[in-house]
Amino acid sequence: MLIINFIALLLVAGGAVFPSAQAEPQHIVDHVDLMVIDPQLRLPDLVMQTVEKYPDYALIAAMHQESVALQERGSRWISGAPQLQTYYKGDFSGTNLGAYEFDGSIQVPVWNWGQRDAGLQLATQARQGVGNTVNAIKLKVAGLVREALWAQKLALARFQMKKKEFTYAQKLARTVQRRVEVGDLPKADYYLAESELLDKKEALINTEAALMHARKRYYFLTLSHKVPEQFNEEKSKENTINEAHPSLLAINSIIARKKAQVEWLKAQGSGQTTVAVGGVSERGSRTDNIVNSIAFNVNIPFGGHAYIAPMVAAANREYIAATANKEHIYRNLLEELHEAEHELEVDTAQLDIAKQMQENAKKLLKIAQVSFAAGEIELMDYLRIQARAQSAIENAQESSVRFQRDIAFYNQAVGVMP
Repeated sequence: MLIINFIALLLVAGGAVFPSAQAEPQHIVDHVDLMVIDPQLRLPDLVMQTVEKYPDYALIAAMHQESVALQERGSRWISGAPQLQTYYKGDFSGTNLGAYEFDGSIQVPVWNWGQRDAGLQLATQARQGVGNTVNAIKLKVAGLVREALWAQKLALARFQMKKKEFTYAQKLARTVQRRVEVGDLPKADYYLAESELLDKKEALINTEAALMHARKRYYFLTLSHKVPEQFNEEKSKENTINEAHPSLLAINSIIARKKAQVEWLKAQGSGQTTVAVGGVSERGSRTDNIVNSIAFNVNIPFGGHAYIAPMVAAANREYIAATANKEHIYRNLLEELHEAEHELEVDTAQLDIAKQMQENAKKLLKIAQVSFAAGEIELMDYLRIQARAQSAIENAQESSVRFQRDIAFYNQAVGVMP
């Protein structure tokens, strides 16, 4: 009955995959990273909390500030800061004629033809890019959170299985020891059972370490020890990569921004046109009347194409580079979607097989337990059957976890937020 009871334990599915701190099982290694289930924590909330702590999110405030600055510049009626210019000319040193000349003017830069529209378009593209960048960061973080959660769940499933196997190996070793002591089994079987126990302990240590590493990676990502109680997802009906994908929206915003930057530089042309208005006050000597006059000045730069061309070419190079980068991103997204679809199809098929193998393993192990108790098979044969059965049971549990994980990864590939 010992083996049957053990198999019953192996087949029990259940409970939360992440035990709370209060329910933390005993560990062999003292280094333990605790995780606490939060029944109130939902996957979308976890993603948003992680986004707000993610380093890239600091970029959003800077992008918003830039878009506001560009909008303010484009909304002004003049293209730059006005300048006040003064000029004074008096007697030459050593003379005392009382002659002087004073000039004063205000110079205002004005928009070139189409320059203001180009500036406003640049501001618009910058503003739209903020929202698309936020969504792209959210999707990126969602993918990292999904990976971290499912890595933990898979690691814990393996740890729980190895712990059960270790517990059973302990019981089996004690049973074999008693039977050796009464002469029912040869002493070699005791060493065999003890070796099996040590092997299970080593496997338990390794899976425990893998679990702690997975938990630590989750903490470094989310900066939290809390995990959702439920984070399974429904498979999205989306089956293609379209322009609404957050990653494509983000790169499209970058392309539009780069193109608007090219048009802005072209609109600057050879330089900024300026208009100045001022007055002149002068006299030749103290005996002369003061003459006051008004002055107008228009400064129109021309012929500077060779000087602005390098900046336009550099901006155009960045625009073309962003366009090429979009093609790379699109191809990568197609590849990720293909891999996600394939993994889901494979694991779906394997899950059915794993469940069938698990049922066969249960029956075979029950027969082997009876045969071993009756002395019909040796301990070595029994351990071989047991190892194969435990492998089938473990594979069935892992297949169930991988199936749910693949759904989450598929949703990630098509750009669906949790």
